[in-house]
Amino acid sequence: MNRVPGAVIWIRHRMNAARLVTDNLFRQGRKEWTLTPELKTKLLASLDAGRLVIICGAGLSMASPSSLPSALRVAQKCFDEHALITGANLDPGLRGNLEVLAEHFVELGELHSIFIERLVPWRDFVKPPNEGHVAIADLLLTHSLAAAISSNYDVLIEQSAAAYGADFLASLDGDEATVRTHIHGPLLKFHGCAQRDRRNTVWSASQIETQPLAGRIDRTRTWMAANLREKDFLVVGFWTDWDYLNSVIGSALEGVTPRSVTLVDLDTEERLQQKAPGLWELAHRDGVLFTHVRESGAAVLSDLRRGFSASYIRKILAAGRDAVAMATGVPCDPQWLEVREADLTDEEFYAWRRDAEGVPVGQPATARTPRSCEILGCFHLLVRKAGGTPTGTGYVLNNKSVRIINGAGTILATLKSRFVESPAIEAADIVVAVGATDIGLPSDIVRTGFAGDIVRPAAAGRWLDFQQAKAELEL
Repeated sequence: MNRVPGAVIWIRHRMNAARLVTDNLFRQGRKEWTLTPELKTKLLASLDAGRLVIICGAGLSMASPSSLPSALRVAQKCFDEHALITGANLDPGLRGNLEVLAEHFVELGELHSIFIERLVPWRDFVKPPNEGHVAIADLLLTHSLAAAISSNYDVLIEQSAAAYGADFLASLDGDEATVRTHIHGPLLKFHGCAQRDRRNTVWSASQIETQPLAGRIDRTRTWMAANLREKDFLVVGFWTDWDYLNSVIGSALEGVTPRSVTLVDLDTEERLQQKAPGLWELAHRDGVLFTHVRESGAAVLSDLRRGFSASYIRKILAAGRDAVAMATGVPCDPQWLEVREADLTDEEFYAWRRDAEGVPVGQPATARTPRSCEILGCFHLLVRKAGGTPTGTGYVLNNKSVRIINGAGTILATLKSRFVESPAIEAADIVVAVGATDIGLPSDIVRTGFAGDIVRPAAAGRWLDFQQAKAELEL
């Protein structure tokens, strides 16, 4: 029996808990539409063209259910822990300024041995991802984002990708970002990572002038100059009171003029300009379209991700429009092509996209745009024409739940054998493997088990090809 690593089980458990929170909020009708239709249209177009870059910081990870501590809170904890351990009376002014506190330990020669290894409350960075982290992971796995640049030490984006079953690794400099590009969009953590080379995370201005950090930042600056020109920047939770962080990213982006900057931050423009004058100047250069959105960064990213998923499904339906007209002899009704973002949660839309790629739960969706989907779109439209109601797993039609999977180029029996999913996954009454061919393989060639069986499980539901399902559902 295959065993799932304990760490992955833990990640999935924590992510499921986070998704229950966000899905419950969704069901209760909280405010979902954080972007204006005009701005959302522009951002989706940028995603589709591969031009969108996300720059994120502590504000993203402070959103629920992650609720990571602010720089002020980290400084207070480090200060108090040092006092508890040593009984020393440091300058009380250090308790409220993380950068100055870290610089104090640099001067003592104890930044690594005492401050980073002993005082920083790393345990506080181990929390469940929020909807913003999941959105970034999803958009990087599909190469929809040109890049994500993060000043956060936490690994919540990486955890989100791992929970989907992805081979995902953050980059610490521009060279590493280049290496990972063929696998997923790069996540560049230019201030360091809690899990990768923790000793060389950046906490003070003096560190960035010494090796290995100086070389890392130089490589990052070179990569940014080559890859971020003429891109659209979506800045989420980055504008910070931590002065040197602003100066590092401002220096790295020097010479990179974006097409547009969309700043997502609840603060006023006056305070934002005071906090980061260099970044403010970058966002207001001639020819740069600047937009300030005073909303939660996590909610904005969730909104954008749902728009991306809805666009993906619309493309599938549009691909089947001519085919359904030929199959039924009547023109495609425009209502069959409608995809309402309010009908499904982020994760339900994701499940639709994963099925449209023909991959089971436990493997990530990786396509930015659907492929081999004309016949897939045709079957969706046939179900909609017959009155099928969209659900999180597909449709309900004639009191039967119907799941539609892209089986293009596969044998029905072997495709079914790949979809042995967790018993916790809601099973459909009928699973339609559109594009798959049923050649009637005997059971001794493709071994089957029992749905829900832990030792020798089998895919749940009745599996049918296009023609079998069309007859069964009387389409």
